[in-house]
Amino acid sequence: FACIDEAHCVSQWSHNFRPCYLRLCKVPQRREHGKAREFAGGRARRSLHPAGFATWTRLPWSGRRSGSLGRCSVQSPPIPVPLFPLFFRPRQVLRERLGVRCFLGLTATATLATARDVAQHLGVPEGPAAAVRAPAVPPNLRLSVSMDRDRDEALVSLLQGERFGGSVIVYCTRREETARVAALVRTRLHGAARRGAPAPFSRRDAAPEALADAYHAGLPAAERRRVQRRFMRGELRVVVATVAFGMGLDKRDVRAVVHYNMPKSFESYVQEIGRAGRDGRPAHCHLFLDPEV
Repeated sequence: FACIDEAHCVSQWSHNFRPCYLRLCKVPQRREHGKAREFAGGRARRSLHPAGFATWTRLPWSGRRSGSLGRCSVQSPPIPVPLFPLFFRPRQVLRERLGVRCFLGLTATATLATARDVAQHLGVPEGPAAAVRAPAVPPNLRLSVSMDRDRDEALVSLLQGERFGGSVIVYCTRREETARVAALVRTRLHGAARRGAPAPFSRRDAAPEALADAYHAGLPAAERRRVQRRFMRGELRVVVATVAFGMGLDKRDVRAVVHYNMPKSFESYVQEIGRAGRDGRPAHCHLFLDPEV
């Protein structure tokens, strides 16, 4: 049994951006190398060839030749971290060496066409049982939209309101905009806190560095880790980010997601608002509409 998380990436990115995703379960036959045998022996290690992306968790070795080799979960992050080496053959390792006979693809966003495409790549037979679907939008999410002349003022007003207190993710489409919006939020919310405005954040949050920070794929890896770590720990209230932030993130108490710009697709929108309210409590998602749309 192998579970492929964020399985929509197999369909969404594999045809142009990452064709190697198509080799997840079907790859050309290659000559087997010694390092592949090392993996089968329980000594898996990372390689720097973008033939796929995986996180391998090796179980404690039992010492028996027939013992379990390990378990794997295959994920597709938005910022690819290549782990499969050139010689690595997922089909052989997963199906033949590890005895995998069943693949499960999980995703929060897949149209019927995407689900069929993913099922085809995973070798899942067509039929009504090929896909199990749930409601696209969790019932605890409150959705709203607006079309504002001054989007910056509208955003600050939202973040000062009761509904958008706590941890918030603000999505922008451009990297340079994340830095500008994060600086705006820091300045305005810090000023409101100093004036004693009745905003839903504590005195600790009044420090500018605890209010908002930017995140995008162009930042150094250490900076991205720092921002994500502070957000996960509750030391950072607002992350202003591109789509590089969020996939694989499991922070259960995100109280709001704001789209400063229109997302590129409805699937992206559903994927991103799904990061709010994972604790089951009410959460709010707001979308700023573009006047020209």
